[in-house]
Amino acid sequence: MVTRFTLPSIKVLTLPVALAVVTVFSGCATTTNPEARSAYDKTQQNLKAQSVGIISDGCVLRVEVGKDDIMYQNSDALSVAIANTLKERLTEKGVVVNNVSSPFVCGALTQKELSQMDILATEDAKDVLNTNYPVLSSSNTFDGVTNQAYLNLYTALVNAKKISAINMKTGSYTPLNLDAASLNTIRKTEGANKAFVVLGAANKQSFGLKLTAASTSPLAGAMINRAPGKDYSIHLVNLETNQIEWNKSGKIDSEVFKTPVTGTIATKKMLDPLYPE
Repeated sequence: MVTRFTLPSIKVLTLPVALAVVTVFSGCATTTNPEARSAYDKTQQNLKAQSVGIISDGCVLRVEVGKDDIMYQNSDALSVAIANTLKERLTEKGVVVNNVSSPFVCGALTQKELSQMDILATEDAKDVLNTNYPVLSSSNTFDGVTNQAYLNLYTALVNAKKISAINMKTGSYTPLNLDAASLNTIRKTEGANKAFVVLGAANKQSFGLKLTAASTSPLAGAMINRAPGKDYSIHLVNLETNQIEWNKSGKIDSEVFKTPVTGTIATKKMLDPLYPE
């Protein structure tokens, strides 16, 4: 594994990013109008005619007073499990998954956000200041150019989030605005013109943080948005036309904090409304 954990822990106040990441990637359309349904049906037909890739990311944080901890092992395992779950659901729908890539942990976070966090190699390990960007997954064997292409993909999705949320209500596609070099690199790596990007984020509060948030401490206001939760988001990106064709978000029902999740995760209606359930 390339990622290294060094230097003593430095306690800093960071943003409530665990679930904010999923908020960044959200934008599901819960009500399907005729225009959207027609677009979804067309997308289904296209997916059956070609193979797809899956790109996954996991970000499990332990939020404490004055800092956030990246739970590395739990994040790494969540990324794999959520990819397995999506692959299983797509296979059931007759979609062929050509490749699965899980390059990072907390890959949607910025360098500034990651530099303000501590990292736990395992649940019982001592936390140390994270000095890595990006934080590579345990399975990452990509070179620097390929890693940068996937980081550029996450950035493009973040930048497109607002208009994507609006367009999904009508079934309209959203420009991804990813540079040509990154598009070509990812297409080559995934061996497909389309890829599902799936991200899982989970946030748990420490006992000390709960006490702080409930008190009259000056930090209480800053902690109010650090509500615990477990969420996922999915984007179907067309790497040939440089568009986002579909997205949605939902809740993860599996336990991901006490021990690293294995196999698949439990979640309801993961592909709805693209595939009605």
